[in-house]
Amino acid sequence: MLLFTRPLPKLATSAHAFEQANIDAVGVATSDIVDIELQSEAATAFLTTHLSSSQLASAIIVTSVYATAPVIKAFSKLQSKLNKMPVLIAVGDATATALRAALGHMSSLSISTPRQHTSEGILAMHQLNEANCHHAIIIKGEGGRDAIAKGLDKKGMLVNSFCVYKREQLTDPICTKRWKLRDVSGIIATSEAMATQLLSHYGNALLSQPWLTVSERIATTLKTLGVTRVSVCQRATDQALIAWVKDNWES
Repeated sequence: MLLFTRPLPKLATSAHAFEQANIDAVGVATSDIVDIELQSEAATAFLTTHLSSSQLASAIIVTSVYATAPVIKAFSKLQSKLNKMPVLIAVGDATATALRAALGHMSSLSISTPRQHTSEGILAMHQLNEANCHHAIIIKGEGGRDAIAKGLDKKGMLVNSFCVYKREQLTDPICTKRWKLRDVSGIIATSEAMATQLLSHYGNALLSQPWLTVSERIATTLKTLGVTRVSVCQRATDQALIAWVKDNWES
């Protein structure tokens, strides 16, 4: 049986996806997602004002499906008044899908995703490495994706960041079904925070298991914590993780 981590709002959907793929897996949520209303309102106001000005940012970067609301609100308010569109970057497929579902009717709006759905993947995008790229707005979660702002700052870009949600660690993890440690044959962790929370709660018994994560940065953290077998899937969607498992752990 595989054990996978997801924040609470995504737990049931991911569990259903693994079940439909006939993979025996238990989902464990170690954290919940909580909106930071003041920051979300500030981000919406800043974006609305900015999109109305003649000096558009080179890019608006949205790092999670939980960070899409301010962007959707700002674009929706101004859709008939926008003469020029900034580059809109979504970190992954779920974020891009949420943005397209809400803003897809705006034909001139282009939403891009990096080849690798990581902070490093975003920093490598050609849109952020062109000579006329001078200003980026990042809509993100509290304590996450700091590498993007730091990387863009090193490039000499002006960066405005808004933390519009936060992860709150649950007192006790929530699981999709009953399970025992001895039945676990592999672990999938899609964030550094959830991986460390999982190890903190269940202890060193998980260190000897093979792990799958979604970036080299998380893999490096796991190795420093004592995990000896770590693989990386470059995309964090359920479909990508399931495909990786079928190709590598079930072959």
